[in-house]
Amino acid sequence: MTKPILQVRGLSRSFPIGGGRDVQAVQDLNFEVPAGQTLALVGESGCGKTTTTKMILRLDSPTHGQVLVDGQDVHGLRGSGLRDYRAKVQAVFQDPFASLSPRMRVRDIVAEPLEVQGHHSRKEIDRRVHEVLDAVGLRHDQARNYPHEFSGGQRQRIAIASALVSRPELIVLDEPVSALDVSIRSQIMNLFKDLQEEFGVSYLLVAHDLATTRYLADQVAVMYLGRIVEYGPSEQVFNDPQHPYTKALFSAALPSHPSEPDTEIMLEGEIPSPLAPPSGCAFHPRCQLRLGEVCARDRPRPEWSDTGVMLACHRGFG
Repeated sequence: MTKPILQVRGLSRSFPIGGGRDVQAVQDLNFEVPAGQTLALVGESGCGKTTTTKMILRLDSPTHGQVLVDGQDVHGLRGSGLRDYRAKVQAVFQDPFASLSPRMRVRDIVAEPLEVQGHHSRKEIDRRVHEVLDAVGLRHDQARNYPHEFSGGQRQRIAIASALVSRPELIVLDEPVSALDVSIRSQIMNLFKDLQEEFGVSYLLVAHDLATTRYLADQVAVMYLGRIVEYGPSEQVFNDPQHPYTKALFSAALPSHPSEPDTEIMLEGEIPSPLAPPSGCAFHPRCQLRLGEVCARDRPRPEWSDTGVMLACHRGFG
């Protein structure tokens, strides 16, 4: 079995809102990203994806639980261990123009992760910069230019090169193509595939677009109101979704071909507020398949199928 690069164990994050009350942003998350593979976190806005990635990137600290990279708790790292973590884990964000300094040339942007590490010669840095510019499809002479001189797709390639230059083991992709023109999204998605094959890097993908998720992800975790409700191999979850929320979420996506029937499942009501989450199964107020009192009273326990799918639903597999 492939060794996991990232392991998330019992991860929870709550925020105080006054009056002695807390709001639970994410609760008891458990998942892992194997070496050289892609895990996608999907779900509606407000489900906890961003809070989760912030804790993985050490931009926020968990209330409970652990984030392990190569078996080490990243929130306990200090000194050289923390520097190693910064090299191992990088990120590519949604808007490349906002994530790239307008005052820095491309060469300096891409080289910055190596400069921060402090133990590379200028010759080695220049060699690595040229290597990753080649890998993402940019010319060496473009390293002298500034971000505003590039198109949106080219700026995202610069951001990818900057993430790749330290030879990370894991890259967090936060909506990496949603800000790009539709005409170039497929180019960037294919680039991610090619880079994963060439460098063996793992991805944690956060995405709203289910077509992007299905194309890139080996595994998918479906989140609802801070919890994972279904998790497993991507093709299996997409082809045979088990949780009522997963079915509704996937049915809302456009069909892959115009001749396919419209099978959208209309959800009842609005997403509950995390300030006052429902008892029992958080999805039960909107679920057309709820079983009644048990769904309103008891939180479903995760169970695993023989094919490696986790489901948190009282109806079980079927």
